[in-house]
Amino acid sequence: MTTPENVLGAVYRAVDWINGELPPDRQLTKAPETRLLGSRSVLDSLHLVSLLITIEREVEDIFGLALTLANERALSMKESPFRTVESLASYIGVLMSEVQNG
Repeated sequence: MTTPENVLGAVYRAVDWINGELPPDRQLTKAPETRLLGSRSVLDSLHLVSLLITIEREVEDIFGLALTLANERALSMKESPFRTVESLASYIGVLMSEVQNG
């Protein structure tokens, strides 16, 4: 079942994986308000892309849904869905709902 908590759990598992690749002083906190993009983020662009790819794999493994997070839609939004863990999880939920509902 797809719930906001399940989606957030998938994001947090991807954060765990990325944190394994980052030095201790640059690790992400598993919290909804954690910044993923911008000057207050500890991620560089390559680690953000790695995080997004890892999340896509998690969603496919757990929910059986293939998503592309960094698409034209996301990149053209007025407020990036990649700002925080919470905004990303919300965006993933929307995409999953669209895929499930055709």
